[in-house]
Amino acid sequence: MHATTVCAIRFATLMLATQLFKAPTAEAQAVPPAVRVAGAGPQTYVLLSGLVGGVGGFRRLETRLVNAGNRVVTIDPYQLAIDSTVVSFHTMARMVDAELEARGITDAIIIGHSHGGGVALRLAANAPKRAAALFLLDVGALPSNRTTVLSSAIRLVPIIARIPTGKTLIRHRLAEGLRENSASREWLDHATCRGYTEPVIDNVDRVVAMALRLSKADEPEPVEQVVRRIVAPITVLLGSVRTKSGPSDHELRALEQLTGRVRIETIHGAGHFPHEEAPDEVARRISRPLIALGSPLQ
Repeated sequence: MHATTVCAIRFATLMLATQLFKAPTAEAQAVPPAVRVAGAGPQTYVLLSGLVGGVGGFRRLETRLVNAGNRVVTIDPYQLAIDSTVVSFHTMARMVDAELEARGITDAIIIGHSHGGGVALRLAANAPKRAAALFLLDVGALPSNRTTVLSSAIRLVPIIARIPTGKTLIRHRLAEGLRENSASREWLDHATCRGYTEPVIDNVDRVVAMALRLSKADEPEPVEQVVRRIVAPITVLLGSVRTKSGPSDHELRALEQLTGRVRIETIHGAGHFPHEEAPDEVARRISRPLIALGSPLQ
């Protein structure tokens, strides 16, 4: 196997672990919520995290939206589904829909980062009343929730975590992966790095179990059919610096069938984490009037 592919697989394996926050001991970090609600106002934004970051990864964007007088509901679909035997995008979208139903949320602005965009697409297709508009952050139309994880690679993680200096190695590799997929390292301050990396060692066994379920996850329908059922306008916000974790050309082409209802825009100076690297610009783009979001692709 090509060395670049192996590195990408190992990075995906380790990055996945940051979503599984259940602490096994009193010394471990507290479990962050799968859902966080902040602010109040006439417009609701729903932020869906991907495989990394969780609800904490949206704190910069959330702060800006709340300060502008909006209600923000941040959801980590992977934390919601941590003990689910079925971990498809379709199933996670149903879980998110239930959370929004419990809060009476309709006509929200839905924002999905990376794999959270796969959940956002299914939510907009299957529960159209939830989405007034859809934004995909550095992701296209993902066909499935499967991760590029080799079973032999991920099964090494528990071993590495239990050997001397193993936890340090994992922390280092996670931080290195964040840097490799960013246009700038300025957003990766000490607190942010800890927020992304420390949970990786909290519960290795559950990490492995969910990762293996994700590696086999199937969707009930092709993504092209999902996309055709979406009625809300879609805006894709791509980082100007393309990274290994960003969308493939195939994922972007899958959206082309929605002529006139899809915009693809670039966030300059950002990589795979535009909401972290350029939160002011992302907040500005997603706060435009809905009538402007429905205008043709430029």
